[in-house]
Formats: sequence, C-alpha cells, structure tokens
Amino acid sequence: MSIAVILLVVMLGVSRPAGAATDPKDVVAMQALAKSTGAATSLGWGVKSADPCDGTWVGVRCNNDDLSHVTSIVASRAGLDGSLPGNELSMLEFLTELDLSFNKLGDELPTVPIPLKHLTALDLRANSFSKMPDFFFRGFPALETVVLDDNAVVMGDMTEAPACPGLRSFSANNFTIYGELPIYFGNKTLFPALESLSVARNQLTFGVSPYFGKDSGIKFLDISGQIDDGVGKLSGRLDFVSGMTSLVEIRVAGNGFYGPLPDVSGLVNLKVFDAADNKLCGPVKFPPAVAVNVAGNPKVGNSCP
Repeated sequence: MSIAVILLVVMLGVSRPAGAATDPKDVVAMQALAKSTGAATSLGWGVKSADPCDGTWVGVRCNNDDLSHVTSIVASRAGLDGSLPGNELSMLEFLTELDLSFNKLGDELPTVPIPLKHLTALDLRANSFSKMPDFFFRGFPALETVVLDDNAVVMGDMTEAPACPGLRSFSANNFTIYGELPIYFGNKTLFPALESLSVARNQLTFGVSPYFGKDSGIKFLDISGQIDDGVGKLSGRLDFVSGMTSLVEIRVAGNGFYGPLPDVSGLVNLKVFDAADNKLCGPVKFPPAVAVNVAGNPKVGNSCP
C-alpha cells in the first residue's frame, strides 16, 4: 500500500462525518468560555468559526459522532486571563480532559451544577485562583489525575475527602492547605487506585497518623517543605512509612519530624528516601539501591535518646 493511500485512509478515519453537527449546548458553552478566559483573543477561539468542533479552535478536540461533543481542552501556556465559569463548563458533558495550566485565570475555582461524569484529567496548576468552593470535587466524580499546584487558593483543612474513587494522582503543592495531613488520602478503601500524592510547600502541621497509607498502593509521596505559619510544621515520628509497602519514592524533607529513622525492611520497591533537614536520629539502615538524603539531621548516626 502506497504512502498516499495510507494517508488517505488515516484522514478518512479521523475526519468528521459528512453532515455532522455540533451539540448546540457545546457551542454555547465554548463561546462563553472563549470570552470569559480570554481565549477568543489569545487563541482566536470563535474568530474563524463559531463551531468549536470544526478544527479551527486551537487545543479543542471533539468526538466524531453524528452529533459532535467537545471531549478535550488543552490550552496550557495560552495567555489566558479571566475566569472559569462553572455553569458553562458543566454543559460540556462529554469532556474528559481539561488542561488550562500556566495561565492567569483567577477568581474562584468553578462550581459545576451538573457533575462532569467523564472528566478524568484536570490540570489547573500555576494560575491565580483565589478560592476553592465547598464540595468542589463533587462536580468531578470520575477524576483520575488532579494537578492544582501553585495557586493563591486558601484551601483550608480539607476535611471532606474528594469523592473520586478512581483517583490515581493528586498534586496540590503550594496550595495553602493547612491542618493535619488528611488521613483519608492514605485509605485504600476510599482511594484504591491512588499511586501519587504530592502536597508539598503547604501549611500542614502536627503528626502523621501511624496508620496513614498502610498497605495502600501509594508509590510516590511528597509532603516536604511545609511552611510554619506560627503553629509549626509537620512533626512527630515517621512510623507510618513502614506500613506503606508500595512506596518507591518518599520526600519529607524540611519539616519537624523526630525520632528514629523508619524501618524500611518491608519496602522492597523503595528507591528514594529524602528526609533532609528534620530532627531525626539513629542508625542509617537502607538497602544499597536506595538513594538516601538525611543531611541536616545532626543526630542521625547516633543512638536516639
């Protein structure tokens, strides 16, 4: 088969069906988003065509059904500057991916009155969102990957567990989370698929439950560099580490943890252990294959009191 024929087959396979139309709800929603986020100016959304599924809307993908729907919006580093309205966003009922990272979107994170049941990937990192509404995650029950790093949000103590049982990766570094490390993230019944949890550079305090993450599937944990806002940083013992049998990499540096280094003999997959700049003590007993950083712990290598 010639290259020309192959290309023709590929084009026919991904082209929009003849006579296909876009769901009017998606058209209305996308035109509203183009205006509110500034994408009409920065990306030219709606300039050539009002139809978001005709191929002229940069970063927008649709399915190829007879009645097309928007399934993916990727507009990272797109010069967006405005807000993200929840009412219009909730009209995109077939949306599976939303990436608006590294822009200047602000105001509240969106409250969607109708849950987006197909959205699995949400990336809003590095914007200027200032508030997270109550029950935010109830609008996105199918989420698998969440990235919210580096926003001005005052998130609070996260007393309500995100209602996302399929969650695989959650990242909210520098997101002004305060209080205790939410124990529900380590609950394998609530989050059986969770493999990566990163909440570094927040304002988490107090100790971590010794049962946190016990026998969970968490492979990557980063709770490093908590900011002391006058209450203190994360502290207490690292006993919980021993029960996180799936761990590959753990970062707890720059906190106030004390007591002996944890027993990692049961962590057969561990590759990285970074606990620099704490108040730990005791002998360093790690397998040779583990990259260990315990600098800034003056009592490490000496017996614990």
